[in-house]
Amino acid sequence: MISVYNDEDFLAESLESILQQTFTDFELIVVNDGSTDSSAEILDRLAQRDSRIRVIDQSNQGLTRALINGCDLARGIYIARQDADDWSDRERLQKQFEVLESRRDLSFVSCWAEGITKEGQVLELVTRPVDSNVATEELRFQRQGPPAHGTVMFRKDIYQQVGGYRPQFYFSQDSDLWLRMAEKGPVLYLPETLYRYRRDAESLSSVRHDIQYEFGEFGQACHSVRASGGDESQLLAQAEELTSRVVAGAVDASTDQQRVAATQYLIGSQLAINGDPSAATYLWTVIRQRPWHLKAWVRLFQVWLNFGRPSSAG
Repeated sequence: MISVYNDEDFLAESLESILQQTFTDFELIVVNDGSTDSSAEILDRLAQRDSRIRVIDQSNQGLTRALINGCDLARGIYIARQDADDWSDRERLQKQFEVLESRRDLSFVSCWAEGITKEGQVLELVTRPVDSNVATEELRFQRQGPPAHGTVMFRKDIYQQVGGYRPQFYFSQDSDLWLRMAEKGPVLYLPETLYRYRRDAESLSSVRHDIQYEFGEFGQACHSVRASGGDESQLLAQAEELTSRVVAGAVDASTDQQRVAATQYLIGSQLAINGDPSAATYLWTVIRQRPWHLKAWVRLFQVWLNFGRPSSAG
């Protein structure tokens, strides 16, 4: 199940990675969340070609509402997620399906994942414990969840039992759901890199990182309250109030460019560590925005030492 909002750059590639899976018995629900770019045309073209695609059009309501609507319409016993700019290995669905079929106690299965730039350079490999009990404990008590939202395939009946994605969570709706599902059954990570997710300095998760973190804290607090047998309704009301403020545009956005620069630095720094000369492009972007960013200058100098100063750097 995929939610789409103005994802024309990578949407066709993302959908093709699902349509070319070795596991073929699925419906691909795509919720078009009020896109204003060419996403709708891309979806219509692919849906005409492949009858497994079900396109659901709605006014822009945000990711959480789109996920709720898509999951409600899903007819399968398992639901697999993917984000509209990400990519799945062609064996991902088959392997995750087989695990859920053989391990009836599991609430969901995930996998290892690679983070990549918009251009496709690998930034990092995110792994998780192979042992299911260890993985479940780390999720519930050490905040170590799936490497990316889209890596997960879960049982629809457990999803429904725990209340599904909750509309109170504008961000971190996935981590809140994983915690509740892990209370019903263990989780498991396939020790294979079956998913790639893109890191974009201007994505919502980057520029709204602080707000995302705040929603994550609400999810953790709800988990603690449930564990002690308490009532989480007050926390949910607070999360809902924060969602209302985000939707209304009442949350301060004055530091957005600072967050973009911070993410650009992290990407450039990781590329430099990986020995990728394209790090210079990201680091120069940071320096143009923040000439006093000492760490960016240091990383850029390291790139120059290793690869020489590119003629286009200035």
